[in-house]
Amino acid sequence: MSDYKIIELASWPRKELFEDYQKYAAACYNVSVKISAGRLYDYAKDNDESFFLLSLYAILRAANQVEQLRRRVVDNVPLEFDRIAALTPVLGPDELFYQVWCDYCDTFAEFKATASPKIAAAKLGKALPLGEFSEDFICASCLPWLHFESIAHAEMNFDQTIPILSWGKLENNLIPISIKVNHSLVDGLHISRFFNNIQRSFDHPSVLF
Repeated sequence: MSDYKIIELASWPRKELFEDYQKYAAACYNVSVKISAGRLYDYAKDNDESFFLLSLYAILRAANQVEQLRRRVVDNVPLEFDRIAALTPVLGPDELFYQVWCDYCDTFAEFKATASPKIAAAKLGKALPLGEFSEDFICASCLPWLHFESIAHAEMNFDQTIPILSWGKLENNLIPISIKVNHSLVDGLHISRFFNNIQRSFDHPSVLF
């Protein structure tokens, strides 16, 4: 589990907003955006890299750069993790998906070295055990068959604070990305920063290295 700090409610500027949204029956909301991904795709092809893995890393990097997306509510206590991982489903030979845990690393090369063997095993239907984990991650699913407009993500409970994200098929140099977050922790401003971070990495893939 990543290191974290407990957010002190008494001195937190967001205290009133946070407590108001805690009263909602369902405080989560979805945002879907289409991101220009032509440069990232060309970079992947020209450098013999996985477009999926580059996209996943860019998305995870963008999430780690927004502190609000590293915040969770655990046992009714708001906290902020130092860094978050990605839990991503990978399709196996039996057309069932296997969850793969991908730790965040400071560079794509490090990320690739740790994530690639796990993803390769999942593709063979031999996913490694996940072990015990906390809430220091985002759910990030790739739907390479669909260029969707929006998605309503599943959730385990109405007060879930783990972000759930999907990205889809590349068409006309655009990929759709949809994320579900909890409004008690994350506002539209924070989501816009997240998508802007993704776009910068997609436009300039070299920053991922």
